[in-house]
Amino acid sequence: MLHLINQHRLSGISKGELATHFGVSKKTIARDITNLSSCGFPIYEDQDMDRGNQVFYYFTEGYRLPDYTLNYEDILSLSLASKLWEESGLVTADSIKGILTKIETKLDKSILKFYRDVQKALISDSTGTLSDSDSMPEKLSLILKAILNYKMISFDYYSVQNQRHSHKEVSPLAIKYFNHNFYLAGYYKKIDQVIVFALNRMDKIKLGDKPQHEVDFDSKTYFDSGFGIYTGEVFQVKLQFFPPTSDYIAERVWHPAQKLTWLENKSLILEMPANSLSEMKKFVLSYGAKVKVLEPGELRAIIQMESELIIKHYLTK
Repeated sequence: MLHLINQHRLSGISKGELATHFGVSKKTIARDITNLSSCGFPIYEDQDMDRGNQVFYYFTEGYRLPDYTLNYEDILSLSLASKLWEESGLVTADSIKGILTKIETKLDKSILKFYRDVQKALISDSTGTLSDSDSMPEKLSLILKAILNYKMISFDYYSVQNQRHSHKEVSPLAIKYFNHNFYLAGYYKKIDQVIVFALNRMDKIKLGDKPQHEVDFDSKTYFDSGFGIYTGEVFQVKLQFFPPTSDYIAERVWHPAQKLTWLENKSLILEMPANSLSEMKKFVLSYGAKVKVLEPGELRAIIQMESELIIKHYLTK
């Protein structure tokens, strides 16, 4: 927005033009301009009667946006970010290169070469990515627009757990990237709860005209209350990991409130809060015989039953 105002410093740029460019309402533009002004950018507005009585924005005379430059550390950060997000299907090496090309008049030529070399050296993780993520950028853009403009959305949703389709209308609150997918926390008035939806299973998303419901919601508290992405009643989990897996578990933070305890036999006790038995089941089973559930009893029973089914599958011809 600042660069658009700077580009039109003589003629000004109208509130309507900015709203069209960013795909938001004029009210949102006015709020953003107020926020930028409060940050110290000398923007003023003028209502031009000769041009349809529209509001135009200008920088005060003599003000210039500061020049921007990128160094090798900046390029390395961009490269790392692009590789980390490449698996999501939203950011690619070429998209970052395109951004750099747009500002290459301000860059040393060696910077672009450094970027190309770094991209060759870094490899992103494509394991377990979604098979069809082409529509993800469009979905994400629409939902973010709804969140920022405090609007409700409607969509068709397929629940893997219930194995059925349904139509939802929710107040979108926050999005989290987890395990190669994006997840939306939305307030569902019908059951008076904030629930989580996987974006890849959301279809026919529409931005509504109705304002969001007023909800007391803190995204960090909501998503960090337990292990994984789906939320529910919080319970404590106690797992015993055996070597060499115990070393791997000790290297990572599985939850901010976790507790690690080493035993004399070099096994490791991991204690942490969780709020989804199904997610904990997948987590435990991924380590096979190298982990044992100590608590809660309900999770122990689930793992025992699943283990019996696995054995049954292998005994059946």
